[in-house]
Amino acid sequence: MSAIVVAATNTSDNWDDGQLHGWLGNTAATVVSVPAAGGNPGGYLLSASAVTGNPYRTIGAMNHEDRYTGDLAAAGVHRVSVDLNLLSGQSTWVRLRMRYRDFSHNGWVYQLDGSMPVSQWRHYEVNFDPNWTDAQAIAAGWVQESTSASFRDTMADVYSMEVRLLMPVAAVPNTQLGIDNFYLYATGSNGTATAVPVLSLPVLVLLVGGIVFLGYRRLAR
Repeated sequence: MSAIVVAATNTSDNWDDGQLHGWLGNTAATVVSVPAAGGNPGGYLLSASAVTGNPYRTIGAMNHEDRYTGDLAAAGVHRVSVDLNLLSGQSTWVRLRMRYRDFSHNGWVYQLDGSMPVSQWRHYEVNFDPNWTDAQAIAAGWVQESTSASFRDTMADVYSMEVRLLMPVAAVPNTQLGIDNFYLYATGSNGTATAVPVLSLPVLVLLVGGIVFLGYRRLAR
């Protein structure tokens, strides 16, 4: 399967066209929308609690589309990056979550931040090897949720890609999260990293290969 790839970059004008591009609220009590301005830069994805309340104390967004899911190892995916902004309220933590196979399973999570400052765009990158053992993934900062498969099996059969924020009970009514520039990075056929801007391409690049990237880098903006 062929697809267009672009040179590696940590920024992109995603959501600038005002469309959701398959992103959903991550719970039944979460709503998402696309403001035209205020992102990093341009449009962005806004997540907030439903007006009827949020007993889960979590907001965020998830996507089930093929470009985010399936066999990340076969696709050579080794990095996820995203820009986040706690627009109002409070956060206990914010995590990247990859869920296994279907809605009946949990998955693996990586904490991007704890209590975030308000009204500040921050850039996050998570580097990983989808073929890691559980011990290697845990050593790199990943956490396995209950009733979930191994890290390697999860990365070979991802059901959803999610950004998930937990907030204190008192902050539920007014906590809002901005999400922008969500990227998956795959390994190109020439052995170099190529960035796949998943919100502007029709499919994920399906290329076999792998580069093991260890660690996690966060740059405040």
